[in-house]
Amino acid sequence: MKKSNSFRLRVLLIFFAFVLIFSFTVFCFICFAGKDIPERETSFDGATSNAPIVIIDAGHGGEDGGTVGINGVYEKDLNLKIAKKLDTMLKSAGIRTVMTRTTDILLYDRNEDYEGRKKMLDMAKRLKISESYENAIFISIHMNSFPVSKYSGLQVYYSPNDPLSRELAERIQVMTKDALMQENTRKIKASNGKIFLLDRMNIPSVLIECGFLSNPAECDKLCDEAYQNELAATICCAILEHID
Repeated sequence: MKKSNSFRLRVLLIFFAFVLIFSFTVFCFICFAGKDIPERETSFDGATSNAPIVIIDAGHGGEDGGTVGINGVYEKDLNLKIAKKLDTMLKSAGIRTVMTRTTDILLYDRNEDYEGRKKMLDMAKRLKISESYENAIFISIHMNSFPVSKYSGLQVYYSPNDPLSRELAERIQVMTKDALMQENTRKIKASNGKIFLLDRMNIPSVLIECGFLSNPAECDKLCDEAYQNELAATICCAILEHID
């Protein structure tokens, strides 16, 4: 399947917007280092004011490293890197976003009796975040692994509880195939009782397995920042197309 020129252009625009924002941030840091800079809220008034809030979930974290890549990289770290890039790109397009985590932690209350319940409490917290916003969509970023190293390719899972989940998953699956991995033949799948969060959410919700850390070539790509930017930009474009 060939990429359309308009799709290529949109991916490039999102990517270059991200580069510009990053460059401007570095410039400000250099210019104002050591000075007090007043905080300000970002305004989202305008054409996108009625757009859904995008909840970006970087899977795992803290004590839960997720799967480990063939080169020793932890899934939790790659999830967070791509989630942050996606967050920046969506904001640059005027979309309101919420991240379930921005640091290397599990989301359990340290004041509770959490022994033996950390993962359960973490999942409950992520679910609560998803239920805290009206007109929201949920994007969870993960990495895949399999004992046989030959397997590769991004795959999107979706919640069966909202019909828009399947539509969003299909859009992400197709766009990433067109833009980044033309040989990927994987299809979207419903969670169907296998994914805790997707099975319990009643908003458009997807979980993106970005690739296989057990595959040496794909693991190297997923650790490459340029590829992470391309992947985040493509997911961003799919989300914007879905919102439109």
